[in-house]
Amino acid sequence: MYRRLTALFAAVLVMALALTWVFMSMRAVMDVGGACASGGAYEIATPCPDNVAVFMTLGIPLMLVCAFIGSWIAVSIGAPDLLIPMWLLLFGSLGWNFLEYGMFGDDLVWGWIVCGVLFEAMALPALLFLLPFGNNGPVRLNPNPNPSRRGAWLLAYAVLGVVGAGLGWATFVAWN
Repeated sequence: MYRRLTALFAAVLVMALALTWVFMSMRAVMDVGGACASGGAYEIATPCPDNVAVFMTLGIPLMLVCAFIGSWIAVSIGAPDLLIPMWLLLFGSLGWNFLEYGMFGDDLVWGWIVCGVLFEAMALPALLFLLPFGNNGPVRLNPNPNPSRRGAWLLAYAVLGVVGAGLGWATFVAWN
């Protein structure tokens, strides 16, 4: 039981770290205009910020693997799954990036605003899955978590998520 609990908590921590890498990498690319390239035989008009490709290439698969493995472990010990919160946080945070850069810069950038609205729309179903409905509680992938311990699980996930996000931010800043 302790091995599975440790693995679940590690999955939450690393998932948050990877999500932060993706979030920060997107912002770095948007800071240079939203498109960049590195290497290749052609002249590069806008080079990508340092290490952004590495963080994106590692961040997305790492986040997904941790969400899947963490959810599998969570189901086995009666804890809430990680897939739906990961979906909500991923699309909600990336949608926020699009909306912030599209609406709060010097000019309105309608392409980014449209993308932001679409990303927030993709995050919305996950939010609906997490909201409580009636006496049965929220709809979830794991139908058997102990409802009396749900709050404790979510608190542990939140604390680990904040620590993971802090580590993700610190490593992103240190390596860029």
